Amino acid sequence: MKKAPDGITVTAAMIAAAFAFALGWIALFAWRSNGREYPLVPWFGLVPMALYAVLVLYAAWKVRQYVRSTPTTMASNFMPTPQQARGTLVAAQAGALGGAMLVGFYAANAVVHLTTLDVESARAMFLRAVISLLAAAGVSVAGFAAQWMCRLPEDERDDDLGRRPDDEAYE
Repeated sequence: MKKAPDGITVTAAMIAAAFAFALGWIALFAWRSNGREYPLVPWFGLVPMALYAVLVLYAAWKVRQYVRSTPTTMASNFMPTPQQARGTLVAAQAGALGGAMLVGFYAANAVVHLTTLDVESARAMFLRAVISLLAAAGVSVAGFAAQWMCRLPEDERDDDLGRRPDDEAYE
């Protein structure tokens, strides 16, 4: 039996980014073909992306500290509940995929402005899209890093059937 991948894969994030790019480019092209101006890429969008990445990494770091701690140091450390650890993992995976989709969308925004870079306003929108793309890539990378931090050590992980090798019913 083939082992399922552990969490969100880079391939899945790349597919999500490509899908968001295609959908974003089509939507922007349709929007512009109806005689409208391209929508603005706001600078304020950088703040929530940066905050999300920092909070997810902080929560994952706390889970990692707990997982790697010894019984003597556990009492002095923050002890996350299983729900908090699961929530941190879900937030990390959402950041990995959501950041990838934002990368695709902001890449589509940058591409539509490539043909008019000689116009100052288009150049400014291109710059906003590229900076937002980099911030979204940071969210995705933070999500992947946090997902990695939430992993259990190999000796504590279950196999595909949910049993541990030392279980009596394993055989």
